[in-house]
Amino acid sequence: MIITFTANPSIDRSAPLAGQLRVGRVNRLGEVYSAAAGKGVNVSAAVRAAGHPTTAIVPVDASDPLAEALRARGVPARMVPVGRRARTNLTITHPDGHATRFNEPGEPLTPENQTALVSALLATLPGASWLALCGSLPPGSPVDWYVSLTRKAHSIGVKVAVDATGPALEAVIAAAEHTSPDLVSPNVAELQQATGRSIRPALKAGDVGPAVDACRGLLDRGVTTVLATLGKRGALLACSQGVWHASAEPVRAVSVVGAGDASLAGYLLARVAGGDPVERLCRAVAYGTASVLLPGSDVPQPSDADAVDVRVEQLV
Repeated sequence: MIITFTANPSIDRSAPLAGQLRVGRVNRLGEVYSAAAGKGVNVSAAVRAAGHPTTAIVPVDASDPLAEALRARGVPARMVPVGRRARTNLTITHPDGHATRFNEPGEPLTPENQTALVSALLATLPGASWLALCGSLPPGSPVDWYVSLTRKAHSIGVKVAVDATGPALEAVIAAAEHTSPDLVSPNVAELQQATGRSIRPALKAGDVGPAVDACRGLLDRGVTTVLATLGKRGALLACSQGVWHASAEPVRAVSVVGAGDASLAGYLLARVAGGDPVERLCRAVAYGTASVLLPGSDVPQPSDADAVDVRVEQLV
């Protein structure tokens, strides 16, 4: 069982833009795609599509449109009532495959809401293999929430993956020397934020060296394993056994929404299947690449990932 925890879920609306964005003018959109989302929800959707058991822990009331959207998407979820409406995010996909996102911050969770979420999670965790702590935290949440949840999961033998941003990610890394998740999965922006290194300009030039240095810097700070997703440049996996880079042939992206979440799902599925580091990285890149060929937040089937040819190289 892979459990996901999404404290700030959303309904994601996405649509393609027929031409170039005209600021201050009327822009016509293609078909609007709407689905239950949030990083952990997307991970659970991909895990379920692979036939592996999963449960998404989400704060959502039965009357919230997100509850029906979760059922429509077929995501197994434990919904915790919190008395507030989930946020709605909007993504506009440009003709060149780039995406412009408009994300609401979400409404605060009360201390009672937070306690109820943790109780639901702890009741679901026993017997699970992994817990994925995913996404941003709602305003007012404890900045070290993922750190305390990592401790709780480890205390009952459940491994933890963290895909976070902002202060939540900073708190996880600051505590890594004493409380490290088993995996941290940043994208380029998050890797730059977490390490203070400039990575994107080198990646645009085809140089993954600064990203490798950033990943090794996280290992030096106590992080056990880093899966860094690099967009078109594939992904890096860094752990005590070495550093590997994997990439796929360039594809024409339909939507990049949820690609990093698909990569994390691919990694976890390979991990629970007993794959070695190279197999886990290859599956992560295959899932991430297959994801961008799908509309909106759609997740790939295992057969979609099987069709992706991945190249891998050990760098360290």
